[in-house]
Amino acid sequence: MKKIEKQSISQPNNIFQNVVWTLTPRPVWIVGTCNEDGSANLSTITCVSHTPGPPDNIIISMHAKRTNANIQRTGGFTINLANVEMAPLADYVGTVSGDDCVKDAVPYSFAWGEKIHAPVLDASPCAIECKVSQTHVIGNFHTFFGEIINLHIDLSISNPPMGKSQEAIVEWFNAIDIHNIDPLVYHSFPQKYYRVGEKVKY
Repeated sequence: MKKIEKQSISQPNNIFQNVVWTLTPRPVWIVGTCNEDGSANLSTITCVSHTPGPPDNIIISMHAKRTNANIQRTGGFTINLANVEMAPLADYVGTVSGDDCVKDAVPYSFAWGEKIHAPVLDASPCAIECKVSQTHVIGNFHTFFGEIINLHIDLSISNPPMGKSQEAIVEWFNAIDIHNIDPLVYHSFPQKYYRVGEKVKY
């Protein structure tokens, strides 16, 4: 492998966000929460990670005021993986504030979660219901650790081997083709959306 010459930056905080976000394209997720009036609220994020358990937790970080307030009030949320077809919705709910208007300019359908009263988007190939286990605040961002308590996955990907052996579960995961899921990928600079490209062979 070729050696890459790098520059050391002793005070990285001033440019850290721009550098890291430029170098790291991220899958797009839509966070679902319930407003105080009982209506659904959606907000797009890309700062999503996962920590193995037990119990397994999803980690999300955001500064969306309405979504943060809803999560703190209800103690739960959903995250819905956005595919390429969902790009108009993801872009809309990610750029319009729920404090300014009802986010209904782009139509969508959903069902309330089975364990968490938050929206599970019909168009999402994978949605996860989460119960907040920890909250951390750094600057203007809230980071929520959400224990995974329910999973909704597209059956057309293949049929999950529920209740079967570990070998069957591993075989099922190995058979999933990410191109069939067609996840939406976001690149902060120059603020563009992409889809997954070709498989790297090695």
